[in-house]
Amino acid sequence: NTTSCKFTFIDKTGRLLTPAQFDGARHFSEDLAPVKIGTLWGFLDKTGYLVVQPKFEDAEPHYSGLSRIKENGLYGYADKTGKVVIPAQFSYAEDFSEGFAVVAGYAYIDTTGRRASFGTFQAASPFFKGVAHVRLSDTAYAYIDKTGRRIFTY
Repeated sequence: NTTSCKFTFIDKTGRLLTPAQFDGARHFSEDLAPVKIGTLWGFLDKTGYLVVQPKFEDAEPHYSGLSRIKENGLYGYADKTGKVVIPAQFSYAEDFSEGFAVVAGYAYIDTTGRRASFGTFQAASPFFKGVAHVRLSDTAYAYIDKTGRRIFTY
C-alpha cells in the first residue's frame, strides 16, 4: 500500500486556500504559483483559483512577467494567462532575471525572445544588479553589463 502526498496552500493567517489536491507545487512569484495535477503544470493565484489549467510538462515561478515552461521536451516562456509568448525551442533555459534569460548556447534573450546582440559565451550567469558573469574562453572570464560591455575581464 503506497500513500501519495498531495500539496495544498495556506494564506498568511493559516487559512486553507485549496484542498490537498496538487501533485507538485512551487512558490508564489508575481502573485502566481506553479501547481501540478497529474503530470501537467498550471498556475494558481493567491485566492486559490486555478488561473491556468495544467497544460505544461513543467513550469517555474514567474520572473519579469514570464514563467519558464516545458513543452515537448523543450523550454519556452509563458505569460500570466498561460499564453506561450516565447515558443518552446530551447534544450536549456533559465528563469528571467532583470529582463534577460540565459538559454542554450549560453546566449541571452530578452522578454520578447530576441537574442541579445552581445553574442554567446562558453558559460553565462543571470544578471544581478545589472551585471552578469560570463566565460569567454577556457582561460578568460568577464563581467558584462546589460549592453554586453565588458566591465572587467580576467
